[in-house]
Amino acid sequence: MNIIKKVLWQNKIRNLLRRGHIVIIFIISLCIFIPTIFIEYQQTINHQKEEMTNYLDAQTYFFESWLKERSEDIHTITNLAFVKGYQYEQTQAFFQEYKKQTVFTDLVFVNKEGIVQFDTVTEYQHNGIGIDVKNREYFQVAQKTKQQYITDVLISKVTKEPIIAFASPILDEQQQFNGVVFGTVNFNTVDLLLNESRVGFRGHAYIVNQDGTLLTELVSNKKEVASASQNILSQNYNIDERILTIAQSNQTQSPINSYKDANGEWVLAKSKPINQGKWYFISEVNLLEAYTPLIKRFGLLAICILVGTFLTIKVMLMITKKIEEPIQQLLKGVGKVEQGHYDYKINEKQLAPYAKEFQELCSSFNEMSAKVKEDTILLKELSVTCQLTKLYNRRYLIEQGEHVFQDCKNNEQHCSCIAIDIDFFKKVNDTYGHLTGDEVLKHVAKIIKESVRIKDITTRYGGEEFVILSPATTLESAVKIAERIRKNVEEYPFTIGEQFIPMTVSVGIAEFSNNKDISTFYDLIDKADQALYIAKESGRNMLRVYNGANNFVMR
Repeated sequence: MNIIKKVLWQNKIRNLLRRGHIVIIFIISLCIFIPTIFIEYQQTINHQKEEMTNYLDAQTYFFESWLKERSEDIHTITNLAFVKGYQYEQTQAFFQEYKKQTVFTDLVFVNKEGIVQFDTVTEYQHNGIGIDVKNREYFQVAQKTKQQYITDVLISKVTKEPIIAFASPILDEQQQFNGVVFGTVNFNTVDLLLNESRVGFRGHAYIVNQDGTLLTELVSNKKEVASASQNILSQNYNIDERILTIAQSNQTQSPINSYKDANGEWVLAKSKPINQGKWYFISEVNLLEAYTPLIKRFGLLAICILVGTFLTIKVMLMITKKIEEPIQQLLKGVGKVEQGHYDYKINEKQLAPYAKEFQELCSSFNEMSAKVKEDTILLKELSVTCQLTKLYNRRYLIEQGEHVFQDCKNNEQHCSCIAIDIDFFKKVNDTYGHLTGDEVLKHVAKIIKESVRIKDITTRYGGEEFVILSPATTLESAVKIAERIRKNVEEYPFTIGEQFIPMTVSVGIAEFSNNKDISTFYDLIDKADQALYIAKESGRNMLRVYNGANNFVMR
């Protein structure tokens, strides 16, 4: 039962330590992981926002600059003298040569009536037969405002392809409207231009007009660019109305939005108006792709926490072992002491590697064990010894005498018992007092102790009576021992100052030698005590021996 309790106690200490370490590790991990997740998330969002903002700003600035430069190119052409002077041949030759050096897909000369005089794609007659463009917005704006104008997306009446037209009015010497020159750029050119300017951006970007029609798409290769551009307006492809609404609402500020794109995937998006608010430049980044760096950092952090947890557990086990082993040593020592091994000592050298407190605890245990041993020996001695006479007491005689008698009986040996009583001891107490009486008892006990053999068990049986158990001793030998005691007591009176107190003793003797009437240890004591009673009745200072069949004789 005690061993089970110790094991359970050890397990309780071990479990408490381990649960405590696990809780501490969990709390520390949460304190690290949660703030780190929040900080990393904010940094990722801010970084993505900054990256998309920078990309949008760079692209819109680049594209707006490019539009302005192309518009200025057309404006410069309209101010040439031979253009203003309607010198068609020279102008047409210049247009053809200029087209080769620029991104314009067509340069067109329109007279003030709105009829195309010539372009760089198809040759026309000079007699005024040509395409009528006076209902085109770029012609009407140039005619009314006499300002440069960049159109929205148009379908060219000549090439039948989606184009952007850069128009500028021709003004005569009186600054009167005299026609329009416009250059066209198709969306193959715009896509290639924007694709080449896309550096380090992981996302997806496109341009839409105000009604949500997709104008261009930034794709990865030229074949896809050409294919996408040819199909943009022919298919009348419109983006989702909610995406357009978000883009329109972001004209004054440009936050990051999240929504599902045309493919049904969640994206982070940012938009910005361009071309005087006619179009919207929208950039989108796949949500998973945007959060990939964050996921990688989370993974790295999780690995670090797992490795840290593993190492912490290893350290925890080492610490637990450092605590458990000294406790086990102490438990073992307690068990030994509990079993009566009071001389058990814990080896303090084995505890040298452990904490100083454990060393001190084990040292205290050893000191306590030694003290317990001393106290136990003393208590045992007190329990079986008469403190006055230093002889064994009646309890010791009963406990040990039974074993001695049984050994003699089993080995068919003689065993004798001598009962002694101090004559007239009450008179000594009454005459000299109990303190003197105690001294007389000590005096007689000393004489008895010195008169017996080492193997004899000498006890103060009670009051002034003493009992001696003599194992392996015949009746004759017991009589000799008893007589020696009687004579020594008589010859050596107790001295108090200059006064002598003469003392005598009466003695009763009984022997076990397979007599039918003495079969137990208690029978032996009883017969010796009866013989003592006869000796006292017969006049004291004499010996009486039990001779069997309740017969007592003098020796």
